Amino acid sequence: MKVNETKMKQAQEEALKILQEGEDKSQAIIDAMEKINEVQYADLIAEIEEQSAKAESDTAYAKSLGLRTLSKEEKTFYEALKNDPKQAITGNQIDIMPNTIIDITLEDIKKESGILSYINFAPANVKKWITASKTGAYSWGALTEKIKGELTASFAVLNMEVSKLTVYMIIPKAIRDLALPFVDKYCREILKEQLNDGLEYGALQGTGKNEPVGMYKQIASNNEDGTHKDKTVNTDLTSFKPKALAGMKKYLTKNGMRTIDKLVLVCHPNDEADYVAPAIYDDEGRLVASYKNLEVRTCANNPQGKALIFIPNKYTMGLTGLGFKEYDQTMALDDADVIIGKGYANGRASDDNIAYVFDVTKLEEYVPTVRVVKEEAVQGA
Repeated sequence: MKVNETKMKQAQEEALKILQEGEDKSQAIIDAMEKINEVQYADLIAEIEEQSAKAESDTAYAKSLGLRTLSKEEKTFYEALKNDPKQAITGNQIDIMPNTIIDITLEDIKKESGILSYINFAPANVKKWITASKTGAYSWGALTEKIKGELTASFAVLNMEVSKLTVYMIIPKAIRDLALPFVDKYCREILKEQLNDGLEYGALQGTGKNEPVGMYKQIASNNEDGTHKDKTVNTDLTSFKPKALAGMKKYLTKNGMRTIDKLVLVCHPNDEADYVAPAIYDDEGRLVASYKNLEVRTCANNPQGKALIFIPNKYTMGLTGLGFKEYDQTMALDDADVIIGKGYANGRASDDNIAYVFDVTKLEEYVPTVRVVKEEAVQGA
């Protein structure tokens, strides 16, 4: 969403003044937030207001908006949040967002995100889940013979209640006056924007300390401070020719112990422009990689200079108990737009070998092979 920088600076100054001078801290936070949100989400607020006004007199248009029919629990939450934001935010009564809203928002994010569509999400009300990485053991034997071979797997139980993902939201006055389905639409749009960045960062770069274990990190190896160690950045992937891809393929298949039928390359947008696109496409934009079922996805939350190729749906993440709380101290100017929503979350890959990390700057520009056919003179012509 585009933000008018001049108006935002003015709103931040006004918000800071409200926070410093307000006697009722909870109300001051809410008033300050409204100043910020009215600028930050001005286009979205105007769009939803316009849709609401038009929907009142146009039934067909209202249906085309795809507004949700809210459950009793969702209605109760939104009524509390829009009628008395202070009540909802301070946790005096309603403070936990219904899991159904989280699940629907995550589904929307998966559809729109470049990489989260390839991530497995545990349902919001599940606090633990199991990931497994098949090793491929097998055994032949007579039909009556006792089974002597089992499909072995490395299982890991992940506890959701470890890390907290923070998102920021409050409903501005202009939206509070609308019907609840439009309040729902606004909230999910804001949640979607905030959660998208947080979840992408977690899946890629999460340190494992109060964060998910990102694909750039080692699952079982830790630094002294409790964060997980970085994976080795490989330098042998210099092109997308068969020989150059061999090391990557063997790593992802665990030296042939599993098969892969699709891969996703994630890189920073700048690296895609400078290194990936010149190496993977010809001058007409045709894919020249020898591995044809490879998708390139750009992500601003991916570190520049590094990229990874990963197997889809081998990373699991979850989010639950998203609630809104009062911030307990006066905030600095840069943080003046904070109403804190915290949800328990965690995530990790089924094993380290689902993602291959490499130095994207080592990629060489694709140069087409030119074959010269020598013409020999025909004797006796």
